[in-house]
Amino acid sequence: MLILNDKQTVMPALEREFIFHDWILILFIFGFLILAGLKLYRPQKLRDYAFSIFNKGFIELEGEEKTNDFNLFHIVFMLFSFLSISLTFYFLKAAYFDNEVLSLSEFGVFTAYIMTYLIGKKILELLISYFLDIKEILKYFFSFKRGYLYAISLGFFFLNFLFFYGFQNKDILLIAVISFITLRFVLILLNNKNLIIKELFYFILYLCTFEIAPLMILYKLIIN
Repeated sequence: MLILNDKQTVMPALEREFIFHDWILILFIFGFLILAGLKLYRPQKLRDYAFSIFNKGFIELEGEEKTNDFNLFHIVFMLFSFLSISLTFYFLKAAYFDNEVLSLSEFGVFTAYIMTYLIGKKILELLISYFLDIKEILKYFFSFKRGYLYAISLGFFFLNFLFFYGFQNKDILLIAVISFITLRFVLILLNNKNLIIKELFYFILYLCTFEIAPLMILYKLIIN
């Protein structure tokens, strides 16, 4: 495709890697509507979670308040997180494994895997903490996990928007995603270092059981 400038010189137009898809636009609109709703409902809390990476005190306060994980704010924010994380990893999967072919039905299946993984892990963590009577010990750990999950979900969402409608460089997207995930992991470790050092064996067991093994299974299901 060619375009003409004012001096009638011919210049090659840059082609987009992705063809426009209405369903992706709808997902972005839905995501922005969720954020707008959260801003109307609890503006300060949304702002605090958005900047929780820089505000350790807020997350500690959330842990102290023993906030119900299943209240309206957290349910809606978790829904937003599902959407954001699923879209991020679906873009990566499409870019690196599917020749950038985007399909709504495939995205639906992909999202179901992500939701099953995140919800299942959360329920198991809560059940085990209740049965072993260690919920009080782990309250800050869970609070930091949740807070940083919300923070990177917001980052992922705007990264997705810029990627799809802007730079569209899969390597930049991959590096940014790895950076977000690494930052979350490091901050969780740093802010819970006393607990982790004291219970290092159980923390390693937790990583293998709740983080690494389920991720490997999820990877196999999605890629294959």
